[in-house]
Amino acid sequence: MKKLGVSLVAAFLVLAAAQQGMAAKAKASKAKPAKAEKPRGPAPVAKADAISEIRGEFKWAMTMQQVMDKINARIEASYKDRIAKTNADPNRNDRLRKAMRDEMAAIKKNIVKFEGKKGPWDVSIIDQEVVQGQGMAMLFTKEEKSTRYFFFANDSLFKMFIAFDKEMLQGKNFKDFGAAMQTKFGKAQEVYVNQSYLGVKERKLDHLLWRSSQGDGLKLVDRSEFYDVYCLVLYDQSVEQRIAAARKEAEAAQPKGSMIDNVITGKESDRDENDNVIDRITGKEVFKPGDRRAAQQNIVVPSPGAPPASRGVEEEK
Repeated sequence: MKKLGVSLVAAFLVLAAAQQGMAAKAKASKAKPAKAEKPRGPAPVAKADAISEIRGEFKWAMTMQQVMDKINARIEASYKDRIAKTNADPNRNDRLRKAMRDEMAAIKKNIVKFEGKKGPWDVSIIDQEVVQGQGMAMLFTKEEKSTRYFFFANDSLFKMFIAFDKEMLQGKNFKDFGAAMQTKFGKAQEVYVNQSYLGVKERKLDHLLWRSSQGDGLKLVDRSEFYDVYCLVLYDQSVEQRIAAARKEAEAAQPKGSMIDNVITGKESDRDENDNVIDRITGKEVFKPGDRRAAQQNIVVPSPGAPPASRGVEEEK
């Protein structure tokens, strides 16, 4: 009996600590949204050769099929030498050719269309780029040191979002990583956001901004708070401005008073969350009037699908 009492006390302490952590997260979610400062004048022009390197063989207004053809050509080129070396071994040669075809076929599974219904990608690393119901679609592919997301407006490429692998960061904070990027692209314009939490105001570096002489925009954004990565975004400024205006209009039209609004803005209960913790541990929880904690009332937030898997084919020597 004494051991049971000790176990219950230990369980109480663990559960109480967990609840305090969840309460802290809930309060953090109520922090005021960060407000970006207006850039002072146009952004500096980035080095043309650096922009070309990031763009690669992709051009604005390409269709999704044209982009997929380019990606498939890259895949085919990556297998070319290995296939040539196995011409004398039909079995190994066939395995490599099948692996190549499978990798090409897998690209088609990485197509996402944003047709108006919110989904996992609206709360993902690219959530700030997604606009529903504006003819937008996205295709993503894994590259050697990054994942590249292609954005299309009415089947016309206008943006590439490049999320660097964590190893690329080399432990640098965002400001230091941005300094390294400026040695490559040239001096950038720093854009800060002002945010407030529990009455404490903070001015934080949000992103670095460049432009090109051909009408491109380029920014380095910080996604380390939730995803531990930094990302480069290259885009056609004229299309991006139109899409951004549509997103702002959609957000303004979002109805208030929804269930989610009530959850976020609702008043906190005066009841001590731990007052019946022993009952919950022993399975004899007694609900007070108006208090419901049924499992069916839980709100489950989906997470985006796993990033594309790396090539799982055995490398042929």
